[in-house]
Amino acid sequence: MADQFDTWRALLASKTVALSDSEPASGYFRLRRGDTWTPVAIWRDDDGTVFAMRGADYVDPGEVWPAAAKNAVTYEAYEAATSGKGWPDDAPALPFTAETEAVENPRAVMGNNATTGDPAEDLRLELAGERELARTFLAAPISSDEEADRVAVWAKRVSALRSRADAAFKAEKQPILDQARAIDDRWRWREDADALVKRLKAHVLPWLQKKEAEEKERQRVALEEARRRQEEADRLAAEEIGSDGGVSANEALARAVEAAREAAPQRTGAGRTGAKVSLRTVQEVVITDAAALAAFYAGMDPIPPDLREVLLKLARRNLSSGVTPPGITVTSKQIAA
Repeated sequence: MADQFDTWRALLASKTVALSDSEPASGYFRLRRGDTWTPVAIWRDDDGTVFAMRGADYVDPGEVWPAAAKNAVTYEAYEAATSGKGWPDDAPALPFTAETEAVENPRAVMGNNATTGDPAEDLRLELAGERELARTFLAAPISSDEEADRVAVWAKRVSALRSRADAAFKAEKQPILDQARAIDDRWRWREDADALVKRLKAHVLPWLQKKEAEEKERQRVALEEARRRQEEADRLAAEEIGSDGGVSANEALARAVEAAREAAPQRTGAGRTGAKVSLRTVQEVVITDAAALAAFYAGMDPIPPDLREVLLKLARRNLSSGVTPPGITVTSKQIAA
């Protein structure tokens, strides 16, 4: 006569088994409820009546089957779980120890699991415990499937801790962000002041350009007069006689110096001290040969870091769209994710 647990044993051995949705297999299993696993037992009495337990509760077998078929466990694992010892692939529990929390929190007392009332501090201490457990665990290589499974569960638990920390962080910071945005909105009109300043200066630009043109013409005439007076001074100095108008060589030289001073450029502007608007020359750069510009920077040794970052970003974007640009090497490596 067939043993009612034969199908369960086959499932444990990862054998291909024909299962019926309406006929539960007797054995030991587990079902996920939220982030935890709940032990499940299914069996038949002598007259063929099927019974099922989920945790400590009797349930209709249809509530756990056929979902339980995907997660057969050993009787020893079932017994450990029902006795509160957890599953073999569970991440290690976080006991209160002097080596972890007492160091992190000098106010901690052995045996006291009370929270501080501060979410940031509570979660920080929880992570400190995780790090301490991980320090011991990571000191030795993984030597079994159960340990490998434990890593996956453990990583998820720490990730969940980070998610809880993110949520608490956001909850604490959000009112401040909202207040900051409200302040930004209330004072955003300041940008209108910048815009008006630009409009005013743009409005005076044609006038300043006109004044600049007039100044250049004045300079041209003044320079010509200065040149003429210098030539006259030189001539009189060489002849050592007065000019037709009775001007001496020294007077002619003084007039030449004054004319040169008058020819000096004068800055064009508007306003007064502390409120001046003047013409300023700025550079506008337009790329006319992108290939030549790129070649110039690419030829530098080393390539500028910001250019390298831009090139990597463009290359990754091309790779994601199925295009491999020249000049790169793509390698694959495995990571635990």
